[in-house]
Amino acid sequence: MRSIVIVVLFVLTSSLPTTNAEGNDAGYPAQILLDISDGTHIIEMSDGSTSAISGTIQDEALPNSATWELKDSFGTRQYIDFTDTLVTLSDSNTWNLWAFEIEIDPLIVGPCACTVIVTVIDNSENAHSKIISIFISPNLMRLPPTVHIHDDADVWHSQSYTVNAFSMTDQYSEPWVEYTLRNSTSVRCSYLESQQKSELNDLKSTNSSQLSFWTNVQGDPVGQFTFDIDLTDFLDGWYDLVIYSTNPLNQEFSHDCTSFRVDNTPPKALIMGPETIPEGIGAVVIDGSSSIDLYWGIQGLTYIWSVTEVDGGPVPETLFVIDGDSRGISIYPTVSGIFEINLAIADQAGNIGQESKIIEIQNVAPIARLQIDGTPIFDNSEFILNEGTTALFDASDSVDTSNDAGNLRYVWRINNVPTYEGESREFIWPDEVDGEFILTIEVIDDNSEASQISILVKDGSTETVFPISIIILILSTIFFIYSVAKMRKQKIEPDIPKWS
Repeated sequence: MRSIVIVVLFVLTSSLPTTNAEGNDAGYPAQILLDISDGTHIIEMSDGSTSAISGTIQDEALPNSATWELKDSFGTRQYIDFTDTLVTLSDSNTWNLWAFEIEIDPLIVGPCACTVIVTVIDNSENAHSKIISIFISPNLMRLPPTVHIHDDADVWHSQSYTVNAFSMTDQYSEPWVEYTLRNSTSVRCSYLESQQKSELNDLKSTNSSQLSFWTNVQGDPVGQFTFDIDLTDFLDGWYDLVIYSTNPLNQEFSHDCTSFRVDNTPPKALIMGPETIPEGIGAVVIDGSSSIDLYWGIQGLTYIWSVTEVDGGPVPETLFVIDGDSRGISIYPTVSGIFEINLAIADQAGNIGQESKIIEIQNVAPIARLQIDGTPIFDNSEFILNEGTTALFDASDSVDTSNDAGNLRYVWRINNVPTYEGESREFIWPDEVDGEFILTIEVIDDNSEASQISILVKDGSTETVFPISIIILILSTIFFIYSVAKMRKQKIEPDIPKWS
């Protein structure tokens, strides 16, 4: 035969708010309700009958798992996975209700100041819990308080630790709370369960100004409390926190332990990369992989990058920010200038290490190229242009980096006087110039860097007039040659006999 536990004082609505470990992106978190209140007594019956505790779960979809745990300072007294026994009470597209029932056999569980932990894992793998206290005894025997530390074992703290815990006495009196901190061994919370508080030299007491207990509608403390621990002087490493809760009416005590990491040291950020980068080349990697947390290593570090132009005006402009686990970033140097690269590294305790590096993206000057009527012409060359004719002067094959190539200026100069702009032009001899002139094409990018080609252009239609001295020299040379030839002819001519 079973006897149903009578609800004491009121139906529990919230001894501890439902917790959502990850947040439920799909909608509201799962709601867990129990039909008993905090501090319920379950009396061991002489006939060996059991007690039943019922409850409900509300959520949008059937939970992946639902478990019940009954535990005290010495470990778990009862553990039940009741996922497969959930009974559907309502079924809709938005909100559903399932019922469950748990049997407790006081003879098997034994006297216990126990914490009940009902945990639901929803279909998004988020955890939700409900925690209350119950007391199991054959009579009103002396029982210690319940005590439970809410933090998970793998948590990080820096400078301070806000402890969230749960403790309750069976007479609704506020318990005394003490704690000790110890360096963890490789086995976390490997303290002696039988150790008496009187044997602990490092036991610290809390006072009413440090603790903040929740209360029920009657004003009785219902278990949830918080207090702060100063970790400023602690070295980085693993620590065990042991909380002792004492019932002031009978001096019985319970304890619970959790292990946590202290990380008071910011990680060291290091940026590796060139100080100057030519404009227009491919991606350049700026590397932060040498950054490290000297005690905890690199696992779990978050890298936050930003690149800011520092010479673009009175107010620096942040070009882009990269946030995530990237240990390096790729810079595409399409814009010349002075830039500051900042790296902030956050560890899992919230400490931040920062480093900055100035890099210069150097502008690359364009390369001027010239063709006349399709023929390449090089610097310091000569070109013959007959007056009255035209030729196509073309500088469109000039090159620059991809970011500047579309914005090049082409300035043409005649004897260093700017004449016109443009990539190409049908050129005719200028009216104001006689004989020859120097033509210069200057190619300028949007950073005012330039290169140029200069050539000498001559008028090919002008007749050549020889100086008189040259003419006299030529005539003298001709006369000399004639004289020499005449003399040689006379020497070799034989005498012709005369007829008588």
